[in-house]
Amino acid sequence: MITLINGNTLVLNVTFQHKGKAFDGAILYGAIGKKGITFAEVQGFIDALDVIGINDDVNWTNYTRTLEIPIFNIGGAGGAVPGADYEVYVKMINIPGADIYWYGPLNDITLEAEEAKFQSLTVTYQKKV
Repeated sequence: MITLINGNTLVLNVTFQHKGKAFDGAILYGAIGKKGITFAEVQGFIDALDVIGINDDVNWTNYTRTLEIPIFNIGGAGGAVPGADYEVYVKMINIPGADIYWYGPLNDITLEAEEAKFQSLTVTYQKKV
């Protein structure tokens, strides 16, 4: 379980394999949302990365990329609703054949609207003549 508040960034380390001819233009796409019949993305909680420089690979070759999803506007007007029922998913699109999808565990992401916090009120005083 991961708890995220405004100002956090969810970092997704993605590994995929490739074999065959060099390829440019594949897109890795990550999002936070709710899985139902379809995956309903939280608006704004999305990151996409063009995957470039895929070489000719005779054997299956691992590639690693990082996606970053900035977290903001939780609990704000038009923002994400705080709660513990969110998931993350990543898809690889714009590739030959079918898109590839990965879904994280159900209800593994909690979004919290952090309340303002205060502490340590200190006062000094003196006489003014």
